[in-house]
Amino acid sequence: MRLLRLIKLFCLIVSCLALAFMSGCKEEDENYPSVPDAVYLVSNSVTGPGSTALTTISNSGSGKVTVSPAVAKVYVNTVKDFDVTIRYALSGTAVAGVNYTPPAETAVTIPAGQWYASIRIPVINTPVLVDKTIVITLISASNDVQLGLGTDRTYKTFTYTLQK
Repeated sequence: MRLLRLIKLFCLIVSCLALAFMSGCKEEDENYPSVPDAVYLVSNSVTGPGSTALTTISNSGSGKVTVSPAVAKVYVNTVKDFDVTIRYALSGTAVAGVNYTPPAETAVTIPAGQWYASIRIPVINTPVLVDKTIVITLISASNDVQLGLGTDRTYKTFTYTLQK
């Protein structure tokens, strides 16, 4: 009988603690701003073989002029239940029509439920004397999704270097 009372008391204490914890968490969550919807450009590079490989994240990439296409990935910071269309502009020292073929439309869509979409820019196999750059700059995104991450909105541009 005494054991039964101890078990009931233990269950009551655990229930009270769980309720207090959940209430405390809810109050804390209300004090923090929600994470804004955002899109950003990065490249993930794996360096080294096997378990010693490192993954580096940057807003640049490179490739020989013999490698086509130049690719940059546009990510969302959280998976959305709606499509996000991102418009971008191209600039840099590489010349459209000489070093690369500009896309017919400078927009890409990240489908609902997906983390990213790829911007593919066909590289023209033209020898270069010095490295040339293709700079991709995000201009706008649909559904009030912000460009870049954090308060300084980093990773809104991506530089792809065409190597000689």
